[in-house]
Amino acid sequence: MPDTARPGSSRLGIACVWLIGAGLLVIGLNAELHRWTPPPVPPSSAAGAGAAGAGAAVSAGGRGAGTTAQRHATGAPMGRSLPVSVTIPAISVRARIIPLGLDPGGGVAVPSLSTPFLTSWYDRGPAPGQAGPAVLFGHVDSAKVGPAVFYRLGDLRPGDLVYVTRSDRRTAVFKVSAVEMYSEQRFPARKVYGFTPHPTLRLITCGGTYDNGTHLYLDRIIAFAVYEGQKRAPA
Repeated sequence: MPDTARPGSSRLGIACVWLIGAGLLVIGLNAELHRWTPPPVPPSSAAGAGAAGAGAAVSAGGRGAGTTAQRHATGAPMGRSLPVSVTIPAISVRARIIPLGLDPGGGVAVPSLSTPFLTSWYDRGPAPGQAGPAVLFGHVDSAKVGPAVFYRLGDLRPGDLVYVTRSDRRTAVFKVSAVEMYSEQRFPARKVYGFTPHPTLRLITCGGTYDNGTHLYLDRIIAFAVYEGQKRAPA
């Protein structure tokens, strides 16, 4: 088990999420191989400077990226309000969000595998639209249903939009700046949880290498996004 910081640690401030693997894995049915195509993996071209936080770069070739190479967060930050749903048109996601904090072991809690189409918000961090990094988790797949809510997260590209509707009936809009894959042991906690002066969003699931012996994914796919303002989500 890797040496990682827990919430409140002076090393990282907020948890490095090695324990998300407990919820974001797929358990093979009777140790069988996948019965569906492995989830997509982001290409190196989807990585960008946005993973580090402020002033996220967006590739001019990305969907909806326009012609500029550098995009910054626009619009004033929003107040705190519980996120209730997330819509990602580029990968056909429309899902409910539930607030979760820490599990009994001190790691970041994620939805049960019995609810593979729910996403969760780390409620000890900023809400989507507030200054700082809001973090959403979702399963990649499950033995019972196959592909789950964030199965296609690796298909996101810089320039794609993410809409998070909140309980105050406002929708925070984010633009993807980078999509990257990290091994579980090298999970970039500082990039995910480190403070940003403007609102940012991180979407996290499992992916990459699947270990048939342990029935675990060994990697994490992370989409980083910057705040674009408030808009109406697509119908």
